[in-house]
Formats: sequence, C-alpha cells, structure tokens
Amino acid sequence: MALDMNIDLASIKGLFSKKDSNDGAKGSPNPHAKTALVIVTVFVFIALYVYFIFLPTQEDLRIKNEKISQIEMIKFEIDELITNINQAEIDLSIAQEEYDRRTTLFHSDKELEDLYGQISLLAMKNKLTITKIEKGVEKPIFSEGFCASIMGGGEEAIDEDQFIDEETMVQLEKVGYYEFSVNLEISGNYSQFTNFRNGLAQLKKIININKESIVVPGSETKGGDVQIMMSIATYRLPKNESEKCVDPNSVVFEEEEY
Repeated sequence: MALDMNIDLASIKGLFSKKDSNDGAKGSPNPHAKTALVIVTVFVFIALYVYFIFLPTQEDLRIKNEKISQIEMIKFEIDELITNINQAEIDLSIAQEEYDRRTTLFHSDKELEDLYGQISLLAMKNKLTITKIEKGVEKPIFSEGFCASIMGGGEEAIDEDQFIDEETMVQLEKVGYYEFSVNLEISGNYSQFTNFRNGLAQLKKIININKESIVVPGSETKGGDVQIMMSIATYRLPKNESEKCVDPNSVVFEEEEY
C-alpha cells in the first residue's frame, strides 16, 4: 500500500502554529510578580536596617545618655566637694588662728619642761641664786558651761527603765585651762631681782606672780641683798578629752604659805 505523500502543507503549518501559540501563552510573565519581589526586597532591607543599624544605635544612645547623667551627677558631687573643701579651709584657718593665739599665751608640755631651765637661766643672767625651785599646786580654771553627767562610781551605760538616783550623779564642768604654780626661793641684789621680774614679764608665755615675800637679811650681808620667796603661776591647755571636763568637787585648792 502506497503512502499518500500528498500531505496538506497548510494543515501541517497550522498544527505547528497552534503549538507555538500554546507555548507562547505558557511563557508570558505574571504582571504582579515584579511588584511582589520589590515589596519583599524593601521589607528585607527595612528588617536588616532595623536589626543591624537602628536597634544598636538606640542601645548606644541609651548607654551614652546614662553616662551623660552619671557625668552630670559627678560634676554636681565635685562642685559640692569643692564647696565643702573651701569651707573646711576657712574653718581650718580660723581654728589655726585660735590655736596660734592660745599656744602663744599657754605653755605646751615641752615648754613646761623647759620653764625651769628658763627661770634658772634668767636668774643666772641677773646674778641671782635660786635656792629652791619646785612645782606647786595645779588646778583647773573652769569656763562657762557643763559637760555630760556621769554616775558617781564612774561612767556607766544606763538603760531607759533603770532607776537613776540623782544623788549619785556628778555634774562635770568645762575646763578652760589649767593653772599651775612654781615656788621659788631666790637670794641676791634687789635691783638685779627687779630685772629678773621684768625678764619674767617679757617671756612669750603668760607668767603671773601670785605671791611674793621679800626679806632683808641682817647687817652682815652686803647692802641691797635680799631673800625672796615667791610663787609664780603659768597656764596650759587640757591635754586630752578627760581633762576638758572635771568634777569641781574633786578639785582641792590648797593655800600656799610661807
């Protein structure tokens, strides 16, 4: 059987044309795909910006703001400290002036030890003979005001519910300074003794003559020679807190007699 070679060329072309037409319909792009892709890309960039740039920047700003607040607080504290330091310097200057004034008038412990040597040297310069020199009575000189009361048997802690006998309480008084005396017996020329007294008055510290007794010896001595018994007083500040408050009833004021 012979094949019919007379094929309708137009039919074949139409078949192929139809195929091409179907393939073309399948390959046409979706008009919303690009828009969706752009939107997704924008969101991705926004998310990346927020995560990697915006949030770290906000945290960094928060930390910096905290540091700024701390710096402002430190500046305020520094200004307050400077004010306190300036006030402390003023108070120290006032206290130093008061200390210098007091130490100019009152003896320190070391100066009290040197006082006997100063008296002996002054007597030697005026050709006087000191036959006796000894420390006399030391007594507190009270200032205005009172200290805290203590129990008669000593300082004790007292409970609120504990009964307090007022008779056992001791009222302490504030001590301004202490006065102590030095007893002297001196022999020599009276005019030289007056120079000695003037020398005592010219010493930097306060020295008062409390008592003075001048005796003229018999005719066998040189003219102008005298024997002097005297008590001079000088002063010191309290050494510690315990000396600043004293029971006035416990102080014995002895009288010195010649």
